[in-house]
Amino acid sequence: MTLSTLMVQLDIDSPAENRLKAALDIAGRFDAELIAFAAADHRIHLPYEGGRAVAEAQRARKEEIASRLKELQQTFL
Repeated sequence: MTLSTLMVQLDIDSPAENRLKAALDIAGRFDAELIAFAAADHRIHLPYEGGRAVAEAQRARKEEIASRLKELQQTFL
């Protein structure tokens, strides 16, 4: 079997190091390139979809996600 590219999903809400190490190991065995991706939704689903509290919670979650994506990027690079 030949692999030229391997893709690994890095979970936004859990540590990525073990998954990334495993993906790097597999990519190395096959001399394959490694692509990592992560995604998240900042929207908070509540019964009441309005108000300042919901907007603030969504803003905070969006900032948390952006920070975590930067951490994952540094881990991957």
